[in-house]
Amino acid sequence: MKIENILVPTDFSENAQRAFEKACSMARQLGATLHVLHVRDESALRTAVKEGLLGADSTDEELQRAVEQLIEQRFSSVCAGLDRAGLPLKQVSRRGDPKAVIVDYAEEIAADIIVMGTHGTGLMEKIRSAMMGAIAESVIRKSPCPVLLVRVDHE
Repeated sequence: MKIENILVPTDFSENAQRAFEKACSMARQLGATLHVLHVRDESALRTAVKEGLLGADSTDEELQRAVEQLIEQRFSSVCAGLDRAGLPLKQVSRRGDPKAVIVDYAEEIAADIIVMGTHGTGLMEKIRSAMMGAIAESVIRKSPCPVLLVRVDHE
């Protein structure tokens, strides 16, 4: 089985960064395209409030742009120091339920493998599952392809 498309979902957490690094290494070794997917499960307004981007006179369009810029900055941070030469890399941001969007996107790109962290950044993630994140658990059950989980303490 040739691996051509590797999907790595990110919530920009430390664990997601470790999974991204592992996926980059795999993509280089296999000559595969790396798809980095961020799924935002909140509205632009909620994200703006949580991230301190909301001004008293902010319009909906300004908030949307500010959130998109924040996501772009975080994508840049994820890829900082990465030698992108010879590494086909696609960055995508979607909105919705991460459990469903990750699986749907994997099907859309015909992913051969998903590489993801075991835990995300949310408090509910930590409460729902001590051994494995709830999103990772759901993706494993519904994924159209193999899933490689990367622990936060992975070296």
